[in-house]
Amino acid sequence: MPSNIAPYLTVDGAARAIEWYEKVLGARCSFQMPAENDDRIMHSTLIVRGNVFNLADAFPEVGGHPAPDMKAGSPVAIGLTLETPAEVDRIFALAIAEGGSQSHPPEDMFWGDRFCQFHDPFGHRWMLRAELEGRGEDA
Repeated sequence: MPSNIAPYLTVDGAARAIEWYEKVLGARCSFQMPAENDDRIMHSTLIVRGNVFNLADAFPEVGGHPAPDMKAGSPVAIGLTLETPAEVDRIFALAIAEGGSQSHPPEDMFWGDRFCQFHDPFGHRWMLRAELEGRGEDA
């Protein structure tokens, strides 16, 4: 079920970020508004598995929000629920191979999920989860 909450990410290099999210997360960019005076992106809408998130370049000269500090990262994590534990492993491996950094490798957790966490190359933290077989409501 799609969420009614849509994160809005600010990055340095939105065009590169869109390509990364498309390749790693299977995102689809449904809308993009370029800036008038340079190659930055003022706004874009991406869809991942029916869930929407928005993305833009930082525009500090007009009081826009900054991109995450690359050393500290973002204090907010974006969670993505996947269909299978194998998808958690596959996407995590691809994220790391494509320049992401590992925070927590895929692991079967005591609460019944396959879980991992990584930072994308733009400073945002992602958490992936999929329910382990036999641990759901019907178990």
